[in-house]
Amino acid sequence: MMGVVYEARDPSLGRTIALKTISAALGPSPADQEAFERRFAAEARIAAQLSHPGIVVVHDVGRDEPSGLLFIALERLPGETLATLMARGVRFPWREGLRIVADVAEALQHAHEHGVIHRDIKPANIMLLPSGQPKVMDFGLAKVESAHLTAAGQFFGTPLYMSPEQVLSQKVDARSDVFALGSVAYALLTGRQAFEGESVARILARVVHQDPLPPTRLDPTLPPDVDDLIAHALAKSPDDRYRQARHLAEDAEDVLAGVAPRHRAGWTPPPPTLPPEKEPTLIAALGPAAFMPTITVAPAPGSGEAVPPLPPPLVPRRRSAGRLPSRTIALVAALGLALAGLVWSRLPLPASLPAASRAAPVAPSTAPTTPEPTPAPSPAPARVVVDFQHPLESGRLRVWLDGEELLVERVRGDVTRNLVLFKLRGGVITEVLDVSPGRHRLRVEVTWAEESRSAETMGRFDPGQTYRLEVRLGRIRKDLSLRWTR
Repeated sequence: MMGVVYEARDPSLGRTIALKTISAALGPSPADQEAFERRFAAEARIAAQLSHPGIVVVHDVGRDEPSGLLFIALERLPGETLATLMARGVRFPWREGLRIVADVAEALQHAHEHGVIHRDIKPANIMLLPSGQPKVMDFGLAKVESAHLTAAGQFFGTPLYMSPEQVLSQKVDARSDVFALGSVAYALLTGRQAFEGESVARILARVVHQDPLPPTRLDPTLPPDVDDLIAHALAKSPDDRYRQARHLAEDAEDVLAGVAPRHRAGWTPPPPTLPPEKEPTLIAALGPAAFMPTITVAPAPGSGEAVPPLPPPLVPRRRSAGRLPSRTIALVAALGLALAGLVWSRLPLPASLPAASRAAPVAPSTAPTTPEPTPAPSPAPARVVVDFQHPLESGRLRVWLDGEELLVERVRGDVTRNLVLFKLRGGVITEVLDVSPGRHRLRVEVTWAEESRSAETMGRFDPGQTYRLEVRLGRIRKDLSLRWTR
C-alpha cells in the first residue's frame, strides 16, 4: 500500500540491500506531507538504533530528491516470510513453532525497551532465514504508516492480528505486540487463524468479543500448557496479558523444557467471552456494519473536515427502515400469549391462598383504578460456580467480590490413599454465587492450620450468564491457582 521494495546494490560498501521506497505524495497539503516526512525519518532512525539478531538491520534512511521518494535501506535477507510458508501449507512441528515465537518475543522485548512498538506483527513481517532464525521486519514503520492512510476505504493493520485496542482505536502499547504475536503463535501451532472469518466485520467482532478454541482442541498432541500460554497472550484486556514480551518468551521456553511456565503462577485466566463454538449473536442483531470501524482517511484538500475517530463497536442503532410485516407481528404476539398461558397453567398455586380462591377465579372489579407505575426490571445476576479442590484435612475457603465477603465455607478432606508413612487427603466442594453484572475483582483465600494462601482475578460478568472458576490448592507446595473454564 505504501510503496515498492527493490533489491539494490550499495556502491559505497559493495553490498546488496533491500531498498524500500515510500511515495511522498501522501499528504493532503504540503504542510501535512512535510510533517509526515519528518515523522517517517524520526521513526526510521529510532528503528535504526535497534541492534538485535532477531530484528532486520536498518542501514540508511532519506529522501531521493529527483523522484521525491522516501526510502529506507535494509539488510537483504535470504529466506521466506512465515506468511509465504504458511500459504504453501507448511506446518511447523510444535517445538519449532514455539521456538520461533520465543525468538520473536525476545526481539520485541529489545524493541520495547528502546521505546519502539511495532504495531503490525504478522507472519508477513517475520522472515525465516535458512538457519531457522526469525527476523522481524518493518520496525518503526508501522507507527508511521498507522498515522497516515492513503485511500478511502482502507485502514491500517491486518485484522487477523490486530489487538482489541487497535480495533477500538484505543491507546496502544507493548502489550498490543504481545497480542499480535499470540495470534501468530496460534496459527503456527494449530494451522488455523485464531480469529478467522469470512468477512472483515466478523474477524473484528471475534478479535474484540470472542476467544478462540484452545489449541489442544484442534491438535491434541500439543502440551496442555500451550493453552494457558496462548490464552495469556490473547487476553482481551491488556491488563490480563503478559506484561512484557520477554515473559511470553520465558513461558515458551519452559513449555519446550517440559516444566511448568513460570509466569502462570501469578496469573489467572479472565472469564471466557462468547463461546468459540457459537457466532456472536450481536453480529446478526446489529448487522456487520456495527463491527466495522469508521475508516480514518485524510480529508480532501481544503475541506476543513475533521478526521473521524474509530468508535467503539456494539452501539445499538435505530433502524429507519425495514419494519416487520403486520402478519409477522401478529404471529409472534399469538405465540407469546400461548406460551404465557401454558406456563401460567402449570404454575403451582400458593398454599396460603383461600380454598374458594383456589377453586374459582375472582371476578375483576369494575371500579376505575389508577395503574401503578411498573418498576424497571433489574438485570438478572450472573452466576459463578466455584469448584474448589484441595488436599487438606480441614480448612476454610473465603471469597470476596470487590472487597465484600460473599462466601465463608469450612472444608474437609478424606483420605484418598493410605501410604506407609503418611496419608494422602483430598476434597472437593462446589458453591454457586450470584454476582451483579459488570466488571469485578474476585479474591479467594484458603486457610488451614497456621497457613493461608490467596489469589485474585478480574472478570466481566454478563447478566444471566454462568461462569465456572476452578480453585486448586497444590498438594506439595500448597500454591493456590484460579482458572476460568467453560
